[in-house]
Amino acid sequence: MNYKFAITTVALSFFTLGCTAQDGHDHAKHEKAETKAVESEPTVTLDNGKRWKANPETTSGIANMIVLVDKQIAEKGDAKAAKASLEKEFGLIFERCTMTGEAHNQLHNYLIPIHQQFSGFDAGNAKQLAEMKTYLGTYGNYFE
Repeated sequence: MNYKFAITTVALSFFTLGCTAQDGHDHAKHEKAETKAVESEPTVTLDNGKRWKANPETTSGIANMIVLVDKQIAEKGDAKAAKASLEKEFGLIFERCTMTGEAHNQLHNYLIPIHQQFSGFDAGNAKQLAEMKTYLGTYGNYFE
């Protein structure tokens, strides 16, 4: 298994474990949600028409990922190193997350597609970079 992918997977596992440790967490609903997640990609929703409050570390992590993608698009550097940097920054988002409640759940919904994009992601592929940049650019639509 790719070392960087393994680190990202471990970070995602820690993030998920943090979710399951919340007081009042309904595991039955969570299990149903996991089943649905396999069937379709999660959808991020707003907080009654308003953006969710995100912790600053999450927002800066997404901004850092956008900078990394922009740099790779402009400089066409080492694709493996660029992917590793993106995965590292993605892992830091999980490590530094302090969000709770529905905002936290919606952040999950936002981050899952990014995690899925990393499978087979080639930072040397202009189309994949553009797709990553476009998706990262939607963060501000849902979080402030």
